[in-house]
Amino acid sequence: MRDCFELEGLFAVEAALPWLYLRGISTGDMQSALSVLLGDDAKGLSPAVVSRLKAQWAEDYLAWSRRDLSQERTVYVWADGIYSTLWGEDESLCLLVIIGVNEQGEERLLA
Repeated sequence: MRDCFELEGLFAVEAALPWLYLRGISTGDMQSALSVLLGDDAKGLSPAVVSRLKAQWAEDYLAWSRRDLSQERTVYVWADGIYSTLWGEDESLCLLVIIGVNEQGEERLLA
């Protein structure tokens, strides 16, 4: 079983990798960037590992975006905006989130 510190490191890596990728850090430079941010928790994140993670995220997103919701009745829908300012940027960005609730009361991220 993993200890608490190891799990915290994994969550930090999972959060940092997409952020660095979106900020334009190349796959080959990820390990150096993560070493600065995470210290020893960045060990083992070779370019090949980062490439596999990016491929897995793309596959997960594709499966999510193609899921069939046609048989599920949505009884309530709402939209919300999540604002964020990226480091080094002057403007806030808004991510629009559409959430639905089905007849069983389960929330679903729709878009």
